[in-house]
Amino acid sequence: MRWVALAFGLFLGWNWLVNSAPVSGFLSAFFLFQAITNTGCLCGSCAVPAVSDSRKDEETHFTEIK
Repeated sequence: MRWVALAFGLFLGWNWLVNSAPVSGFLSAFFLFQAITNTGCLCGSCAVPAVSDSRKDEETHFTEIK
């Protein structure tokens, strides 16, 4: 997904230079930053990792109180 962000950032940068569109320049900088630093939520890669519960395998012991 980094390559897609890099290609999109370069395309938007080219569009900014040719058409002098400031929105394309900001978006280009945003996508290039994400591609170079490998940050951001590209293709759902920013999901919180699941916490493994190691206590699932343990048996639960109950004491009956009368």
